[in-house]
Amino acid sequence: MRVLVLGDNTSFHTYRWFEAYKSAGFEVRAIGFEDGESLCERLSPNGKGKLKYLLSIPKLKDVIRKYNPDLIHAQMAGNYGLMAYLTGKPYILSLWGPDVVESPFKSVLHKSMIKKIIKKAQIVHTDSHLVRWFLVKGFGVDPEKIVVFPFGISSKFFEYQVKKPIGEINLISHRKLERLYGHDVILKAVKLLKERGIDFKLYIASFGSEEENLKRLALKLGIANMVVFTGKLNEDDLITFLGKSHIFISSAYSDTTPNSLLEAMALKVYPVLSDLPVYREWVVDGLNGCYFKPGDDFDLANKLEQVIKNLSKLESFLTINRVIAENLANWDKNFESFRNHLLILVQKGAIK
Repeated sequence: MRVLVLGDNTSFHTYRWFEAYKSAGFEVRAIGFEDGESLCERLSPNGKGKLKYLLSIPKLKDVIRKYNPDLIHAQMAGNYGLMAYLTGKPYILSLWGPDVVESPFKSVLHKSMIKKIIKKAQIVHTDSHLVRWFLVKGFGVDPEKIVVFPFGISSKFFEYQVKKPIGEINLISHRKLERLYGHDVILKAVKLLKERGIDFKLYIASFGSEEENLKRLALKLGIANMVVFTGKLNEDDLITFLGKSHIFISSAYSDTTPNSLLEAMALKVYPVLSDLPVYREWVVDGLNGCYFKPGDDFDLANKLEQVIKNLSKLESFLTINRVIAENLANWDKNFESFRNHLLILVQKGAIK
């Protein structure tokens, strides 16, 4: 079976799908139109910004004509999903979060467009049961078309022997450095920890358009010596940083199931999360993680202080988190289940 993965060519998610299909014996290509360090094939787009997806449809159709895929697997509804929709070819759609929890609410036009793209897909993949419920109730998507599993994490995370350093406290956030993820809230919260006499190191283990702004904010807050901006990390280095960290922080304002949370759980990093409904599929407040009010640095500081004081009592919950991640978020196992589901549908003629 010949598959064309259509998505952000700079994203590890797109690359992971490409590698998974390839390893499973599919004939596969993965292409995208994004600038930056490319992990997959990059095609030069026609136009810039959001318009490039529409203006590049002829170029995509040319690729499809020459490659003749049996199926397109599009990543995100609003850009590559739209392109797949306009090709007229059968496609699978993987939702990444913002395309379904933010984009439909920008306008009536956005909602109508996203709804059509999702409903036309042969299979809709989401990483959240909450999003599945929304797709069925809000968009009228056939529940039989929806498959739910997290993007998941590689077996390397489960093979790593976790041994946390003693005598120091390491905090980590490895969400992408964009406004949506509220890293400024994290910096303001750890400033309060410093003022309370709590010693720590904070690793901002990612990259993004807000990196320089956040570095300036750390300087302004007087915490630059306690914050390490690692930049973009490969998987092995990320595992090392998570392996020596005690507390994972996510200050997102909206989300679906983030891989960063699953990675933290696998490596026994205690989650402290903004209080969003989707996280409750994974974390019970006060047990295997805790929540703070989104955007509230004071509440975050209080929760961090509480967790730091009780870290020695949390080992059993950290072990539970690792078991949860291994059973539900193992990418290799999840893709195997997805592959079997896809092949059954093909054999039944449900995908054509």
